[in-house]
Amino acid sequence: MTTSANSRRPSLRSSHTPIGAIHAMDKQPTELTISEVAERSGVPIATIKFYIREGLLPRPRTAGRTVGRYDAAFMVRLEVIRELRNRWRLSLREIAELLIEAGPLATLNEIELRLAARDRLDEAIDPTNAEPPISEQRLQERAGLPMADIHDLTRYGLLTPIKVDGATVYAERDARIAEVVGALRSSGYNDHLGFAIGDLQRYVEALRVLVVREVEQFDSPALRGLGRDEMLRLIGQGVAQVDVLLGLLHKKLLLAAVHDRLDAAASRRHPDGKPARATRRGKPAI
Repeated sequence: MTTSANSRRPSLRSSHTPIGAIHAMDKQPTELTISEVAERSGVPIATIKFYIREGLLPRPRTAGRTVGRYDAAFMVRLEVIRELRNRWRLSLREIAELLIEAGPLATLNEIELRLAARDRLDEAIDPTNAEPPISEQRLQERAGLPMADIHDLTRYGLLTPIKVDGATVYAERDARIAEVVGALRSSGYNDHLGFAIGDLQRYVEALRVLVVREVEQFDSPALRGLGRDEMLRLIGQGVAQVDVLLGLLHKKLLLAAVHDRLDAAASRRHPDGKPARATRRGKPAI
C-alpha cells in the first residue's frame, strides 16, 4: 500500500460477517435486480457495473438475456468495497489486492485489522508513513522543482503519485526525496553539467536488487516464527541501522572509486610510471 494518510486510519468497527454470508438481509429477497442493489446500497448502477468489469464484484446470475440477479453475498462484498473506498480511501487496485489476499470468507473487520497491521509494518520501515500525504502543488513548492522535473522523477521511479478522490497526492517520503533533488539542482547539479533527472534511475535500479534480497531474508523460517511485535521491532531497528550502513558504505566506495579514477588518469599522463617533478610552486616541471 502506498497511501499513508492518517485519514486512512478510521477506528475499527466490529464486523464479523463473512463476505460470502448474509449481512443484515435476512428479511430481504434472496436475489435482487441491479436497480434494487443500487437503491439499497446507495452505489450508482454505473459504479456497480464498473466494479464488475474490474473484477471486484462477481458477475450476476443471468435470468434471461438482459436481466441479472444479485444475491446477498454480492451485496455484502459491495458494502466491503464501499467501506474500503470511503473510510480507508483505498484505490481500486489496492482493494482488489486486499480481497484476493484476504480470501472470499474474510470479514470486513478482518480486512481492517490486516490494514492496521500493514500500517504498523509500514511505520516500522519508514516512520514518515504516519504523516499525511501532500498535494502535488505543495510537493512542487517544497522541492522548488518545475513540474517537468516532478514528472521525470515519477517516470524514473523516484516518486509515486497516489490518487485520492480524484486528486494527486504524495507520501511524505516522496516529498523529502523531491526536496533532496531540488537541493541538488540548486547546488549546481543540472542537465548542462551532465546531471539529468534520468541519471537518478540508477539508484532505484541498484537499490531495488538490494531490497528484494532484504525482504527474502526476512522471509526465512526462523524469522517467520517470531511474534508480530518482535518482528516489527527487528525490522524497525534493522532498517535504521542499515540506512546508516548504506550511507557509510557509499562514502567508502565513492572515495575508493574517485582515487582509482585519479590514479588511472595519472597513469595515462605518465605511462613510464614516474610522476612529473614539481617546482617550488607545486606545479609540474616542464
